[in-house]
Amino acid sequence: MSMQVAPLWLHDDSEEDLVGADWHQEAIRTTVFSLRDEAEETDLPWHVGDQLTLAAWQPNGDSWRPSPDVMVHPRLGPLRRQEIDARTHGLPALVIEVLSKSTAAYDMDSEQGKAAGYRALGIEEILLFDPLGEFMAERFRGWQRTGSGYQAWRPDAQGRYWSRVLGVSFAAEHTLPRVYDREGRLIPLHGERRRMLAEERRLRAAREEHIARLQAELEHLRGEREP
Repeated sequence: MSMQVAPLWLHDDSEEDLVGADWHQEAIRTTVFSLRDEAEETDLPWHVGDQLTLAAWQPNGDSWRPSPDVMVHPRLGPLRRQEIDARTHGLPALVIEVLSKSTAAYDMDSEQGKAAGYRALGIEEILLFDPLGEFMAERFRGWQRTGSGYQAWRPDAQGRYWSRVLGVSFAAEHTLPRVYDREGRLIPLHGERRRMLAEERRLRAAREEHIARLQAELEHLRGEREP
């Protein structure tokens, strides 16, 4: 009987694996914040990990502790964690890796690298994103688990990568992966959200000022009509 050997490249993530250029970190933060906003606004019990450690195992049973750039567990809730233990908590539904010069080969390798490790674990959806299009012309590449294994994750007619397990979808916008909510609407970034809230406050203040002015004019007219 042959012994199952772990992929040669599988290793616990180091600081070098987790630190990247500005566009690498911005892509991660954008995705994390958007997914957290969706979970909060729709009251979903997701835990969205930001380079959080996943305590898992290699195909031969040895310990493996990767730290996916983005990891969504569908049931653990928003409380902050030091790690997710796959044996105790179950596997995340989705992991996303943002490619960088130092990690692209390892992340993309579906035979011996990180993608292979995630598939061996049985994670439902695995998605890779290339901020600058340096390593993948299509910018996204992924796999979705099926009854018989994995199939390539293809974009829909709108060019979005729809998550069957979470209901959200992803599409590239410049160097960022943008997230669309379960209704198909683009989730605004934090800066966009602040501008939207500021505009709403401005419009509300203008409306209240207009109403106050009309009320004052009405009171003035009533005063003129009184004997």
